[in-house]
Amino acid sequence: MRVLIVGCGFVGARTADLLQAAGHDVVGVTHSPASAEKLRDKPWRVLTCDVSDSASVQRLKAQCAESSVEGGAWSPEAFIHCASSSKGGAEMYQAVYVNGMRHLLAAFPLAFPLYTSSTSVYPQTDGSEVDEKSPADPSKETGRLLLAAEQLALENGGAVARLAGIYGPGRSFVLKNLLEGKSGIEINSAAPDGRLLNQIHAEDAATALAHLTTQKHTGLYNVVDDARLTQRDCLERLAPLFNLPVPAEKAPDPSRKRGWTHKHVTNAKLKASGWTPKYADYFFALRDDSDLASSILQLVIEGGETSLPRAENILLIGLMGSGKSTVGRMVAHMLGFQFVDTDHLIIEQAGCSIPEIFAREGEAGFRQRESTVLRHLLGCRHCVIATGGGIITQPKNLPLLQHLGFITWLEADAKLLARRTATNNDRPLLRGEEPPLVKLERLLTERKPIYKQLADLRIQTDELSQQESAYGVAESARIFFAQRAA
Repeated sequence: MRVLIVGCGFVGARTADLLQAAGHDVVGVTHSPASAEKLRDKPWRVLTCDVSDSASVQRLKAQCAESSVEGGAWSPEAFIHCASSSKGGAEMYQAVYVNGMRHLLAAFPLAFPLYTSSTSVYPQTDGSEVDEKSPADPSKETGRLLLAAEQLALENGGAVARLAGIYGPGRSFVLKNLLEGKSGIEINSAAPDGRLLNQIHAEDAATALAHLTTQKHTGLYNVVDDARLTQRDCLERLAPLFNLPVPAEKAPDPSRKRGWTHKHVTNAKLKASGWTPKYADYFFALRDDSDLASSILQLVIEGGETSLPRAENILLIGLMGSGKSTVGRMVAHMLGFQFVDTDHLIIEQAGCSIPEIFAREGEAGFRQRESTVLRHLLGCRHCVIATGGGIITQPKNLPLLQHLGFITWLEADAKLLARRTATNNDRPLLRGEEPPLVKLERLLTERKPIYKQLADLRIQTDELSQQESAYGVAESARIFFAQRAA
């Protein structure tokens, strides 16, 4: 199928990727050359167009036709309108959504139209279940303009996807607001536990759009996950995962752009059409999306508005042979903490040894398992966590490490490390033609800047006994957490 995707942002680009990978012929459209430049490495063609301008859309039609397919001009069999209003108000909604839809329908009258709308068009505030037959009569002008754009798609034999709150790697207002101290449980007499949250992972939103387009399902469809989740339910589970108190109750915010609502939007119709979400709810995504939690933690670090919450754990980093496991057990005994070894967790999860994992899955497979284990430690407290020497080589692990606790780098000379690891056969990275000492020296050179950047404490262990190193870690951690609690 030839598909034109107008708006290649957070969801649109993912949809284009899915359709292209499935063998469809995709052309993506962005508003500006700068946005198109960001997509230059995509396997699908990228064009620019201002959908609010009729002449620009007609030029887009001509540009599409320039792409010859089997001797004929390229013309879309379907188009998806998922362009953004760029956080504008009613004027931008009219221009991009309503006028944009009219212009696309005029330019491509034979194409199946899919318009991406929002579940914000449902105004219910009583906690009721909402499906596609429920009244949609939003109080705000922006909501009414969404309905006007929807009607254009429906009148032309197309479909409307009403998307719930979208989240994914790099975007999660629920978690980011919690980490930055901006969350609250918005209560009133109808919502004693706060409003119901309706969310959808960006990947699931993309699969829904691809499904509706390729199957040419007509009509209205709610695109939302399976959860019925109040703010209180969500935050009472989420806050402990990130070492934070549950946010306080507060009054609803009437100034929200799309209005304050309290309803449970159901996806039953979409699921009956053959679609199933990969992430049934937000907590499945936190567990299984390898980038979600770490990307939001990184946003908080980069934003600098608030300090990153740090769980009351101790993490030991450093090259193999630096004593992380032995020193870690000693520190755990001194403080009455639990000892955790990420390598041991990986072995338990995989049901085989680390050399066997490397043999079956390569280093890439091992690193993926390492990231998964680290992510599953969210919510742990009073643990001493010995990590693998290469855990810091995956950028997505770094914000997780910083959040999970007090980080100590156990440093040692490469020659000492070579002696300590000489009789250990469970070190796949030391196998091969490169001599172990040479390999360790290279790894130390490569990883040292990252160890240094992450560490709250750096201990040079060459001249220290393991007991002395452990004492230094334990006392420094006590002081660190005491100062943060003050």
